Amino acid sequence: MTRFQRLAAATVATTFLLVTIGVVVRATESGVACPTWPGCFPGQFLPGLDADYHVWLEWIHRTVAAVIGFLILGMAALAIIDHRDRASLLWPSIASVVLVGYQAYLGRETVRLGNSGESVTAHLAAAMALVGVLIYLLVRSGYPARIPGRGGSQRFTLVAVFAAVATFALLLFGSNVTARNAGAIFLDWPLMNGGLFPFTERTPDDLAALYATHALHRYVAGIVLLVLIGLALAARRLGPRDRRREATANGILVLYVLQVIVGGLQVLTLLSGWSQTLHVALGALIWGGAVGLAVSAYYEARTAPAPAGGDGGTGRAVEADEGGPGRTDPGPARASSTRATIRAYVALTKPRIIELLLVTTLPAMVLATRDVPGIQPLDWLGLTFWTLVCGTLAAGAANAINQYLDRD
Repeated sequence: MTRFQRLAAATVATTFLLVTIGVVVRATESGVACPTWPGCFPGQFLPGLDADYHVWLEWIHRTVAAVIGFLILGMAALAIIDHRDRASLLWPSIASVVLVGYQAYLGRETVRLGNSGESVTAHLAAAMALVGVLIYLLVRSGYPARIPGRGGSQRFTLVAVFAAVATFALLLFGSNVTARNAGAIFLDWPLMNGGLFPFTERTPDDLAALYATHALHRYVAGIVLLVLIGLALAARRLGPRDRRREATANGILVLYVLQVIVGGLQVLTLLSGWSQTLHVALGALIWGGAVGLAVSAYYEARTAPAPAGGDGGTGRAVEADEGGPGRTDPGPARASSTRATIRAYVALTKPRIIELLLVTTLPAMVLATRDVPGIQPLDWLGLTFWTLVCGTLAAGAANAINQYLDRD
């Protein structure tokens, strides 16, 4: 390993540790134990020996965050010294410096706002984004600086990217549950008030919003479970056999099943500190694993030999030869089938791009719900459904028109 890789690995490990410590701080309500920032008390950076454990937890949290700041500065310095000719390492390293600075700013705002739900959610989201950037740097540094323009199929990469985006969206849903104090709104699990759909016309407006927040988190968790099952199947079936890729996808799925169980225990134990800590720590591991798998899948395909006569997995159709007189073309027989025709029209809409758009649309609508007072859950579900349907149709039509205009 190069010194950049060693430093990147150490930074990733320390960042996971920081995320775990941050959850412990939140679960024990230690975030406001230090009223000033960056020191705990005015004119005093190190707490006194008589300080209680809440103060020391918050101080450890801030100290580890400072260590990570210096580690990331070191990564950026090494990227400039050793890899200034590799834009794929240089600019993300610089971006991580900006991101950790923004994270420090959010930490200060969290203290100033008294650990408000919105500030805690933003703080966690920025931390997970930083984890993603650092894992990208760690994985990317293990591949050659110069990679051929063509390579193998990127079909599995698309599946892995979608899974990573889905897990990040689920993290945002979970953060929203915490921000709105809706984690213990239902005391039964896996049901919600004895059923899968807790909403009724008689549900008060103040409870309806909390019900929707918690229920949507569970619904999206179920969808992500299906996505990760699909990821594990795709790891076996798409492209050449890769046991490391299969093991990673299966490991992510196993961690997710454990995550679901811990989520249930979190409800049944009334948000105990250990269950909250383990829940977020597992979420960070799953997110990090999904990012690492997506990045490695992309570069594994880029460094693989391009299939003869193929398009290198770029997603761009390879134009067939016009052919001369007397050439036998088997294409019309295959293209005449209804299934092939429908598949071709669906491909024109670029469905995988639409999936990514929808995954980012739904969390935004959930977060915007708090600014629409009095909306009924069934009305919200209907609005969400038609927004996603119409968004799919609009994006698909635009993609099809663009492909027609850009045709060769």
